[in-house]
Amino acid sequence: MMPVLDFPSCPRLPSLLLALLLKLTGTSVEDFQVNQPESSVSAKVGDVITLGCNIPAPSPVGPVLWFKDARLERKLIYSFNGRRFPRVSPVVNPMANQTDYSIRIRDVSPKDAGMYYCVKLTIGHPDMAYIAGPGTYVSVSGVTHEMFKVQQAEISQTVSPGETLTLSCSIPDSFPNGPVLWFKGTGPNRELIYNFQRGLFPRVNQIGNMAKAGNKDFSIRISEISLKDAGTYFCVKFKEGNPDIEYQSGRGTKVTVTGTRNNFVPDTPGRHFLATRGTNLNKNLL
Repeated sequence: MMPVLDFPSCPRLPSLLLALLLKLTGTSVEDFQVNQPESSVSAKVGDVITLGCNIPAPSPVGPVLWFKDARLERKLIYSFNGRRFPRVSPVVNPMANQTDYSIRIRDVSPKDAGMYYCVKLTIGHPDMAYIAGPGTYVSVSGVTHEMFKVQQAEISQTVSPGETLTLSCSIPDSFPNGPVLWFKGTGPNRELIYNFQRGLFPRVNQIGNMAKAGNKDFSIRISEISLKDAGTYFCVKFKEGNPDIEYQSGRGTKVTVTGTRNNFVPDTPGRHFLATRGTNLNKNLL
């Protein structure tokens, strides 16, 4: 018999009740199985994968769900109840006496790697998991090392006073939930430059769209650069917690501020004379 998943919120269905429900449908305990034909599926980043699942009909009334991983770390991947799951769709449209509960997952990323289970539940309060397929393991290949790092494209930048500085930062969406902060310097005395979630930073603006799902761009712009802005800037990813824990930092971008403001002209005697002469000419023209 296929394994029965133990979900803390969905207690295991007693074997006698399971046998009774199957008897009412004309199916024996030994015959009833959730079939996942592929034990493993390999994919590359950006691929579309199909996860197969077949459940014999008739079967006891109740929903069919897809989960990633089991027990406490399980994650609901798809439900055939009409709810929307942005990257997941059924292979076959829902119908009476349906037996094919396969799904497709598009735009595969490294975070999609893991074991997937097709699970049959019975109607109850709450629904109770009573039997699951053996699981299909999904591996994601073609992943570069950079896909697991905070990326700061520029090692160094040179700007002049008064200019606007752009600091780039890209963070993989496979990282755990948590905020992203920009700092100048390192160690306990580092200076907070920008927080994407809260705070006022008059000269700093974000570039990426934080409201967009899957946003990876955490670049910023700093306006009205001055000599005191020289230093090394770090884009830092934190893992959500209480308190948040630093997860990974970019390699840093060293900023050098040199020269003078582009619109500044030294105040020389000749310049003062020309300015005064121009004022007198303007007065004569009036």
